[in-house]
This record gives sequence, structure tokens and C-alpha cells, in this order.
Amino acid sequence: MTTEAFLLTVVALLVALLAPCRCQLLLWRSVSMPETLVGLSELPLALWSLNGSDLYETTFESLQWLSPLDLRRFDFLSASSSYQINRRYRNGSSVQRYYGHQLWKLHETRLSQPQLRAFWRHFGSSSHRPNPAHTQSLVSPFCSPIAGSEVWNINQDGIDIVIEQKNVAAARQFMQQVSFSYNVMIDDMEAAIDETYAEVASPQLYDSLPDGQQNQSRPWLEREGMLLTWRRYHDHGDIQQFLQTQLEAHAELVELVQIGLTRNKRPLEVIRISNGNPRNWAIVVDAGLQARDWLSPAALTYAIAKLTHLWSESKLEKMMRRIDWYFLPLANPDGYQYSRQTDRLWTKNRGFDTASGCYGVNLDRNFEHGWGASGSTSNPCKNLYRGAAAFSEPESRSLRNFLLGMRDYLGGYVSIGGYGQTVTYPWGDADYVTENQRQLKQTARQAVLSLRRLNQAEYSTGTSYRQKLARPGNSADWVQDRIEPQFVYNLFLKDQGRYGYLMPPHYIVESGEEVYEFLRTIAQQLQ
Repeated sequence: MTTEAFLLTVVALLVALLAPCRCQLLLWRSVSMPETLVGLSELPLALWSLNGSDLYETTFESLQWLSPLDLRRFDFLSASSSYQINRRYRNGSSVQRYYGHQLWKLHETRLSQPQLRAFWRHFGSSSHRPNPAHTQSLVSPFCSPIAGSEVWNINQDGIDIVIEQKNVAAARQFMQQVSFSYNVMIDDMEAAIDETYAEVASPQLYDSLPDGQQNQSRPWLEREGMLLTWRRYHDHGDIQQFLQTQLEAHAELVELVQIGLTRNKRPLEVIRISNGNPRNWAIVVDAGLQARDWLSPAALTYAIAKLTHLWSESKLEKMMRRIDWYFLPLANPDGYQYSRQTDRLWTKNRGFDTASGCYGVNLDRNFEHGWGASGSTSNPCKNLYRGAAAFSEPESRSLRNFLLGMRDYLGGYVSIGGYGQTVTYPWGDADYVTENQRQLKQTARQAVLSLRRLNQAEYSTGTSYRQKLARPGNSADWVQDRIEPQFVYNLFLKDQGRYGYLMPPHYIVESGEEVYEFLRTIAQQLQ
């Protein structure tokens, strides 16, 4: 090693140990220990981000286009993957505020799908420590201007990332330095959060619907006794009351089934809607595995109300009546209620890890298929924490046991959650295909066309891995692996990054219509 390289390594280590802020180190390794940056783009590389005590590795299959400036860009991106949960707010009774936090969409046309998948696969993954004997170090030109940021979504349109208020000025300077294009989608997240607690005036409720649907929806949406208005987001208790009201109003069709209890002993209630024909196929639909996703449970309850109303009025199509419908509107009620009362952006359940002092497991990483793979983390203090073991959580175990109990007649499974306007199907842990992928692809495309005809909604479709990047341990993959029904999908509702998880309530009705239309397409294809 040359003197210059040796000094560079020493400086990097000193900065990492002594700097008051959390600095990132960009490390590379190669077969032939380079002495300088010359020819760097021709070497097999691994990008690393050092943040606190955690080290993450992102290996890229093809980085021929990378220049030293690009390396700095990816050093910045790796910083965004180190979102650390704020224990003071997450574990206490204080309400977490997001004054001045911003949601940015980063644009980089040179990020091809393989590079996006590689980055997302290792976002929040388990720590990987390099062998010091085979690495050199390069200090990032900026000392963690985006430290503490969280990536919400990644696709070909860009990277949605939350910028903390304290980092906004430094982040803007960084973007200017590296000529990185971005848009500020939300300039004050606390104000956007306030909007999610608002209530929509009655006339506005129908503005997003086509004229024909406005007249059809108005009577039962405004019927007294419905409890849920779909003008605002409701808490867990309201949703429970709504299910009970459905049972009382449609006793000949509706049954409530408690499939288990949460960590905090809240009931996990499934509403079954059926004519009782033993020859019916079953379709199971859940929503709200991610606590901060309020739109999906609201949209699903809308679809439930529409289904029971049309059925009781003898206006429901035959293809919808020949199915036993099972709906779990809140698959993570503990986390959902916590997000309403304490931290709007909370996403996990509320299990407690005594060793770390942190709360919660990401239920969409806690299922057995692909559990533990890159794209999740073993760190209990991170949002993608997969749990101590597959099915470590009562919520995921309850859903597993419920699904296994109907494996002989389960025709379809749909998990609604997140955002991005995407219809995905397995697999999510790696880029390979299912035996029935042709059927899954064809029906997904038909659903996308139906949604476009409904209200000009533009949805994309493909495997979960290609559309949403690595999602190991998700529920849909496990259902495909263990039960193999005809159809298994994840439905990601609005939007494409304008609001992200903070969708205003005036989108509830429109999204509910999309959920209903999607399920209608699945029912039409079920044989």
C-alpha cells in the first residue's frame, strides 16, 4: 500500500471515530487491491455505509457507468438506508412531531432496475463487516447530510425519501454539489399529517368519482348507522363497530370470526360475507400490515360496505356471490392505533424487544418464505426489523393459521398496503418465477386495465421483486409457497409519491372503488 493510500485509510478511520456527527465511509474491495482510483469502474465493488455501529453492504452487478462523482451519489443514497427509530418518541408517551420534515423524490435516470434492486435488497439489512485487510477507505465529501433519513419507496420514477428538518439545508447543498435532480413533494410533513386527521365535506366526497358512480354511491354512503363516513380516517374502535354494524344489518350474509389476538390483546377480527354455498371458493383480503398506511384499511372497509349493500339489494353480480369473502381490515391494529395517537409514521406492530429497548416487528417481513434475506434487518430498532424468527408475532401467526385452515378451498389472497399504484405477485425475495406466473400476469394486467377504465388510474404490474424490489418474508410469498391458490397479489394503492403514506382523506372513496374493482376482476377470473 502506498503512503497516500495508508494516510487516506487512517484519516477515514479517525473521522469515523471522532466526528461529532455520523459520517459515512465509502469502502470498496477488489481482487487486486487497487492503489489509486484509476480504473475503479472496472473493479468488482461493494458499497458500504457506516452509521453508528451498523455497517451495510450493497453489491452491484454492473457499475461500469460509475464515476467518482457517482460514487459520492451512492454514498449519499446509502445514508438514507440507515433510518434509526427515535426511542424517545417511539417508546414513550410523547407525541412525535415532524415539523419541517420534508418528503423528496430523487430522480436519477442512470439507476437501472438491477442497481435499484441491489440497493433495496440491502436497505436496512443485517450488518456486514468488511475484512480490513482487503479494504481501503474514502471519506465521503459530506459528513452525513442525510443521516437519519428513511426511504419510503424506490422505483423507476425515483426514490421517495424523508428529509429531517435539521438536514434540509445540508441536503439541498449536497444535491447542488452532485447535480442530483429532486422534487420536494411535501415541504412540511407535520402539516401534511394534520391533513390526514381532517374530515372531507360531503360534496367533496364524490368529486373524485365518475358521474355515474357518484349517483350510485351516494345513497349507501350517507345512510345513517353506517358509522364509518369515509370522509375521514377512523380509529380501531370505529372500525370494530363498523364490522359489528355490518353483522347486525346483514345477518343472513355476514359472520364475524376472531382469528387471534395482537401483542396488546386487541382482537383480530375477520368479516365473512357469503351465501353459505359449500361449493364456493374463498378469497381472503387483508389490509393495514403497515401501521402508517391508513388508506388501505379505509378503502377496504368501503369495499366491504359496497359489497354487502349490493348483495342485500340483489344487485350483486353472480360471480361475486359465488365466493366466500373474508376480509381482515386491520391486520396490525396495535400499530395502527399507535400511529393515530402517538407517531403518525409508525409502521411496525407493538411487540417489545427487551435487549434493545425498542418496539415492534415489521409484519410484512415476518412470514416464513424468504425470511431473513436481504431487504429486512435483524436490528430491532429499524423499521424493516423481521423479528427474532419467522412468525414470531401473534398477528402473523394468527393470519397463517387462519389461511392454513382453508387451504383446500382458498382460491385467492390479496394483501393491500403501502403505496405506489402497483399490482404485484410473487416472488418478492428474489427474481424468479412461479409455476402459475402466466395466469397471475394475465389477470393482473386485466385488473390494471379495469382500474384505468374506472377512473383513469395508472397502475403498473409485475413480480413483487421487479416492481417493489426486495420484500423477503412478506405474506403473499408465503401464501404462494405453502397454499398455492389460483391468485396471490399485493395491491399498492395511491399514490406515486405526491403524498406517500400521508394520503388526504378525500382519496378514500376513489381508492375504495379501485379495491372493489380489483376484487371484481379476481372474482371474474376465478375458476
